[in-house]
Amino acid sequence: MVQPSKYLFWLAAVLLVAVVLFPAIVQAQSFSVSPVEVEIDNLSPGEVTQFNLTIYNKEDVNHVFALTTYNPGESERREGRAEFPDDSWISFSPQSVAVGANSEARTEVTVTVPPNQKWTGKDWEIWLRVAPEEREFLVVNYYIRLLVSTGEEVKAGTNVGLVVGIPVGILLVACVVYYF
Repeated sequence: MVQPSKYLFWLAAVLLVAVVLFPAIVQAQSFSVSPVEVEIDNLSPGEVTQFNLTIYNKEDVNHVFALTTYNPGESERREGRAEFPDDSWISFSPQSVAVGANSEARTEVTVTVPPNQKWTGKDWEIWLRVAPEEREFLVVNYYIRLLVSTGEEVKAGTNVGLVVGIPVGILLVACVVYYF
């Protein structure tokens, strides 16, 4: 009868040999992202803001990175921060970034909060994920913490009804005065 400890010994030996002979299996890709945290304060609903993320490729080969959003659980968010209501309010340009060997590339992040009174005075958190598109055995994802606080005032766009209504009203009053 073979004891289970013998199997564990042989399994450990095989894994050790694999790690020594094939180090690429256990090495993560070498890249970094800056900044690691972005804080946007007093963004009024209806306003748009932008910032850049820089991806640094520290390897001797080209890589393509995908950018997405991730809503962390309540236990992962900062105290007092709520879940970001709609990840479609965040866009990346470009959403997929090719970074040459030993170089860097930038992507522009745009945050847009719709002009609605219910979005005033809020504190939200969402994470921006940067991950290599090509998958290996061990993949490293970077998460950038995005903290957004909205102001107390809604930035309204042009009120088309008011712009059209005033000249029409003046025209109607002029017609009434002229004919009567």
